[in-house]
Amino acid sequence: KLVEKENASLLQIWSIKQEWDNEWDGWKYINFYDLELREMEDRASDIIFKVSQLPKEEKKWKVTEVINERIYEFLNTIPLLTMLRDESMRDRHWNSLRIEVKEDFDETSPDFTLEKVFSLSLLQHQERIEEITSDARQQLKIENSLANIEETWNGSATNLDFEPVTTKGSSETCYKVRSQENIIQFIEEHSAELAKHKSSPYYKNFDDKIETWENNIAKITETLEILMQAQERWQYPE
Repeated sequence: KLVEKENASLLQIWSIKQEWDNEWDGWKYINFYDLELREMEDRASDIIFKVSQLPKEEKKWKVTEVINERIYEFLNTIPLLTMLRDESMRDRHWNSLRIEVKEDFDETSPDFTLEKVFSLSLLQHQERIEEITSDARQQLKIENSLANIEETWNGSATNLDFEPVTTKGSSETCYKVRSQENIIQFIEEHSAELAKHKSSPYYKNFDDKIETWENNIAKITETLEILMQAQERWQYPE
């Protein structure tokens, strides 16, 4: 009976191991960006729960320890995979990761599969990966801010508010600036944003764009001042 009991236990453990091996074999060739991480995490958690239900003695068996080790490595790596798939990740961030793991890889390749990712031993570089992805998210905020500034000045929201007027001397139609408040508001807001970005530790990644928009806004401000001066001088003789 003891032998039968041990055989049954061994069969149960190997059944759990086979279940995990089957899942891994089904996942390992999937491209990194196509992985269903939440679903995979749930399946791994289900299997690790089955392991946790084994009797105390059976948990000490080598095969059980191996299963535990593999699945926990997988579960602990899932958050890192989620970070690396964040929309903020750019080439420069992947280059930083390549330097960290000391291995060349192409994250855009179809061959960048789950198996390839795990070969990089990401858990050994967890702290650096968290740092890289955190920097990426902060940089995305600056990237979005600059994109918003460009979109605003390319759109109609920054158009001057003109009104047609007739000159008293020649009765010709010309255009007078009715209000510049909307532009002044954008100038103040965007100048403050750009100044904030210049003091950011990530400034060097965006210095060209930040300086370009600082120059653009300075020219817009100067042009607006000249326009209002000319309008004032025109109004006096009118």
